[in-house]
Amino acid sequence: MVDHLQDPTVTGKIPRSNPPGSKILIRWIFGGLTVWGIAQAIGAYSFNHDPRRPLIVLACVGAFLGFWVWLLVVFKNRQKQNSARAEE
Repeated sequence: MVDHLQDPTVTGKIPRSNPPGSKILIRWIFGGLTVWGIAQAIGAYSFNHDPRRPLIVLACVGAFLGFWVWLLVVFKNRQKQNSARAEE
């Protein structure tokens, strides 16, 4: 049997849902998506040199990343609320 894994109902603690290193992984993904968006914007501009095209691409990438950050913040706040309720 595994002794270090305890039942959350016995300990009263909610198990950790974020693995170690997840913040670093998310930063790498965000960085990669940012570089990808910049590359797409450069390609959109070089197609016919219209400055609106890369702005649209960058706005879409920024909106996607902003929505993702918002979801991560909401998830983190819910985790804090749930852990505070479990401690009461």
